[in-house]
Amino acid sequence: MRISLFFIAILIFFIATSQIVIAAKPHPIREGYLLVRYKENSTVKTQIEAVHTRAKTKVIKTFKYPSGLQLVKLESGVPATHALSVYKNDAHILYAEPNYLLRAAVIPDDTFFGQQWGLNNVGQTGGLVDADINAVEAWELGTGNQQTVLAVVDTGVDYTHQDLEDNRWFNPGEIPGNGIDDDHNGYIDDIHGINSITGTGDPMDDSEHGTHVAGIIAAKGNNELGVSGVMQRAAILGCKFLDINGEGDTGTAIACIEYLVDLATRKDNPVHIVASNNSWSGGPFSRALYDAIKELRSAGILFMAAASNEGKNNDITATYPANFDLSNIISVAATDHKDDLAIFSNYGRYSVHVAAPGVKILSTFPQNRYGILSGTSMAVPFVTGLAGLIKSANPTLTWMQIRNLIISGGQWTNGLQGNLISERRIRAWDFTGEGSLSCKDQRTSSRLTPKNANPTMRLGQSLPITMLSINCDMPYHSNTLSIRSSDAHSSALTLVDNGTKGDVVADDGVFTGYFIPSKTGTFQIQFSKLDILTIRVQR
Repeated sequence: MRISLFFIAILIFFIATSQIVIAAKPHPIREGYLLVRYKENSTVKTQIEAVHTRAKTKVIKTFKYPSGLQLVKLESGVPATHALSVYKNDAHILYAEPNYLLRAAVIPDDTFFGQQWGLNNVGQTGGLVDADINAVEAWELGTGNQQTVLAVVDTGVDYTHQDLEDNRWFNPGEIPGNGIDDDHNGYIDDIHGINSITGTGDPMDDSEHGTHVAGIIAAKGNNELGVSGVMQRAAILGCKFLDINGEGDTGTAIACIEYLVDLATRKDNPVHIVASNNSWSGGPFSRALYDAIKELRSAGILFMAAASNEGKNNDITATYPANFDLSNIISVAATDHKDDLAIFSNYGRYSVHVAAPGVKILSTFPQNRYGILSGTSMAVPFVTGLAGLIKSANPTLTWMQIRNLIISGGQWTNGLQGNLISERRIRAWDFTGEGSLSCKDQRTSSRLTPKNANPTMRLGQSLPITMLSINCDMPYHSNTLSIRSSDAHSSALTLVDNGTKGDVVADDGVFTGYFIPSKTGTFQIQFSKLDILTIRVQR
């Protein structure tokens, strides 16, 4: 099977200057939110609720100090001026004001950071303000560390790049430059990774794609040049299996995976790899590749996969490796700067987990250059970088918990409704309880199989039903589905998270059950108000 690198376009990044008059800018605000404080004598709950109803807002948080202060969110499409006018003219309200943004010194001083809308969207490219992953807010908790190892399986990585060299991985089992396979893994001097095409210990990038991906994950931040990655500090391990034209094959891909598993499981100097970034796709189902990724799972390593760039529904036309039913895989779609699904991005209500920024993404190119690329290739490293941020902030979390936090901690958007398992674009941190690092009661429940909404089966057969059900980092144990037959008879199907279905891992949030009909007819299984599975049973 041939595997092809994919992205939509390469755009040359440039800066044009002109003579302009700079006017004073209003202080930036958190769009869609207001701070409202009611008067001390307005203690009747119904009075305050009535004001919020007229203002068309919802209370997100009530503060203890100062008393009477609330954070409210505007209903979709309601202008802030309307709500402010309602609050200003109500006798129970002490004051109402915009929710102003405050910027800490942690904001990077990197030359081109202002162009990185995926990390911090202030409308600089004409997009929707705050349609980003909230990286700046997350960095107040931490920017990562170099004990967090993330693998880039791609065209290689220019580990000498000025924005990457301080975040390159060093193999603790190798002595540099002695020409000996010190760690006995078949590669001589694999200091920063390997090239599985040539079988050598040098993952240097002779293309651009892998270096661009690496920069999105972990270009060094606050170094007064270039760009910043999602993680400003990390250890990037390179594995080159795609050639200068962006092409590789299953065997060289598996060699990279084998290398990672060996590093993670070796007795001496084991390497604790959090995730593998895989911004590539290819041909039909490969059991060999499937089994290799399954080995990664056994080693505790996440596999971040691109949903691909044909604008197709992966529920109908599967793309691999993103469509493998392995619970350590996160399949990633791309969004644009307006928080819409990118026009080129594949999607799938039952097969693609999350989305991330993937249109006109600025990052590193080899030889100390920078450039813009688009594609689900660019969305995947945002997810990989987020996994690293989560692990560096919470070192005891398992791969399952990190995966769950990424999927459930995202921000729900209209543009992704009905297109993804989570219907969310990833979010690193948010004061609302969204965000992988701030997740609070964020539930995701979605059917995984069957992907066909109207399957047909014969009497005597069994139909496997799987469902992802999580709440922040943990499985959400409440999965009894109602079944209604065409003769109006009702019954129930209980799904369990015990790993009994082949390759399902116990307690990973994937719940499994089997529909075994005792009669012919039409049966409906309800997963949610909008998701009803209709099964026709024949003799």
